[in-house]
Amino acid sequence: MTDRKRTWTRKIAAVATVAAAATGLLGSTSAEAGLLSPSITIEKRVDFVVTLSDDQDYTVAGHLSMKLGGKCGLLEPRTLQVLLHGGTYDHEYWDGPQINGERYSYADYMTERCYAVLALDMLGAGASSAPPGDLADLAESASALDQVLTQVRSVGPCWDPVFDKIALVGHSMGTITSVYTLGSYGPVADALVATGWAHAPRIIPIDPAAFAEPLQQPYVVIPPPVRELLFYYPPTSDPDVIDYDNANMVSGLPRGLMLDVLDMMTALAIGDPEGINGLSLVDQVEVPVLSQLGQYDILASADVAAAEAAFYSSSPDVTVEVLPDIGHDLNLHLNREAGWAHIDAWLRATLGD
Repeated sequence: MTDRKRTWTRKIAAVATVAAAATGLLGSTSAEAGLLSPSITIEKRVDFVVTLSDDQDYTVAGHLSMKLGGKCGLLEPRTLQVLLHGGTYDHEYWDGPQINGERYSYADYMTERCYAVLALDMLGAGASSAPPGDLADLAESASALDQVLTQVRSVGPCWDPVFDKIALVGHSMGTITSVYTLGSYGPVADALVATGWAHAPRIIPIDPAAFAEPLQQPYVVIPPPVRELLFYYPPTSDPDVIDYDNANMVSGLPRGLMLDVLDMMTALAIGDPEGINGLSLVDQVEVPVLSQLGQYDILASADVAAAEAAFYSSSPDVTVEVLPDIGHDLNLHLNREAGWAHIDAWLRATLGD
């Protein structure tokens, strides 16, 4: 067994041990009484080692959470949602704190509904390794994600009974990476939830020259006022959330990824479907797709919603929906849970309970 596989197996074995212990402690008594067993929550960091084209190993940090017992059962098969954050964020985009009485954690919302959730820090963000900024482009990021998914699928009996299906859930750059991965490597997941990005031609109202100075650094940093303008719709945003975001949730964006996105923005602006397909590989996605666009998203305009489904030309089923009164960061607005509920319902209808 390789060191890489041994490390991963040890970590998953720990999850299996907890599950087995829960089964022994909670199973028979509650069943005999006709009651649901008590619920426990597993929250655990799981590291994946991936190799990039420079033949160097890097770590992709994953943050696993799931509930065992209670209404979720113990080792019943369930869907694993693999979550990919957008640019300038890390996994906390999916696991925001409680602010002014509002819970901003998509991960908590979904684990309470009996999904397993694996929120990744993409390369260069959070607890993951930071490769050279020009190396970490879209192709390398997709390769890293494919390697993570391969490891998840191939671990064996400690993993398979728990996670029955895998859904990729991306936001913005995470959507771009998920699409490119599915286009490059085939159906390595069973479904795709694509939020905060669209492939239909449009002009994104950002002057590429605005990135000239940030692109001087290998990891691009976007100033807080620009992030606020791009990511939030003020009428349904809490200013305290925006302040928390800019103080605690900001991560650098690899220059290679940023340059790939700027190329994509050019293809979108000139209305070049062939260029869009070639840069994104959206026409090669072969799994069911749910696309969510915010009504007031500057980066992924809801105005193109009617044209978006056609770009997923190889998918067997595409649903595109516009979420009203919300901006780019769907998870960080006051009305976020409407979109979360739609994702839950779509996954159940598409992949089964």
